[in-house]
Formats: sequence, structure tokens, C-alpha cells
Amino acid sequence: MNEATVTKMKLMKLNGMHNAFKTAIESGKTDHYTIDQFTSMLIDSEWDERHNRRIERSIKNARFHYKSNIESLNFEVSRNLDRTQVLRLADCEFVTKNQNV
Repeated sequence: MNEATVTKMKLMKLNGMHNAFKTAIESGKTDHYTIDQFTSMLIDSEWDERHNRRIERSIKNARFHYKSNIESLNFEVSRNLDRTQVLRLADCEFVTKNQNV
């Protein structure tokens, strides 16, 4: 039955569920979950997988010239960037406080 379930998940393109189910079966951790918890874990895994793929697809479609992140920013004097202001903006606290930038 497990093999049939795994095959159906593959055919339905439920990759997140498939990976979580396969990992749970192989590690033998299915006994620790109730039916509701196990179903919730599978759905959460599928949700996370789809969300991550959507983000990756959006980044790919944006066709950025190079990858960058806050940690790799160059704060040399010639760039005229204020390190504290950039880091303060990066934590997005202004969003939770409903403030304008």
C-alpha cells in the first residue's frame, strides 16, 4: 500500500508530500504521529515545497544580473551607504509598525 501511495503522489506531482512521506516511512517515525498530525505534516511539507518553488521561479524569472544579499553588501565610503540604516531597513520592522520609509 505504501508503494502505491508513493506512486500516486508522484503522478499527482505532490513532490513535497512525496518526500515527507518517504522520509517518514524510511525513518519509522510514523508511529509518533496521530492521523491528524501526520496529515498536517504532509500538507505542510507540500505547502513549503510549493512556496519555495514559487520563490525560486520568481527569482529566476526576474533575471537578476548577479545574486546578492544583505551580508555581502559593500559598505565602502564611495558607495555612500549607511550600514546601520540598511540593516535597520532589512529587518522590515517598519512594516510591522506601519511606518513609511
